[in-house]
Amino acid sequence: MNPPLPETFVTVNGQQFTHADIFNVVDLFYSRVQEDAELSVPFRSVHDWPEHVSRLTHFWWIRFGGEPYQWTHYNPVPKHFHAGFNAELLARWLKLFERTLTETLPEAPAQLWSEIARRMGHALSLKNEIYGRAQGESV
Repeated sequence: MNPPLPETFVTVNGQQFTHADIFNVVDLFYSRVQEDAELSVPFRSVHDWPEHVSRLTHFWWIRFGGEPYQWTHYNPVPKHFHAGFNAELLARWLKLFERTLTETLPEAPAQLWSEIARRMGHALSLKNEIYGRAQGESV
């Protein structure tokens, strides 16, 4: 399957996001992550940044209701847990992500995406805690 055309869009709670919008946010954000002294550390395991950006663009595209266009399985909990993600890194991640959103998108879609990211971050934190307990490791 091929990715949607850049102008193809999805609507979330009345806000439209084109595939290009999603790609631009993800691409800029992960460029910034690579330059961030603290956030770059857990992302050292990423060896193919274009592939990572492609996967995360697809992730957000389908999260927003777009049709899947690549086969991939998302299981973020073990990856984030073993990379050392914690509450402090998540807060830093969210701050940088929100800055990227507000610089890239109009206010309303940026706020909506930010809220979705915050909720997902909270859920991931809870899942990391449960996963860590199951692994016998402290979080």
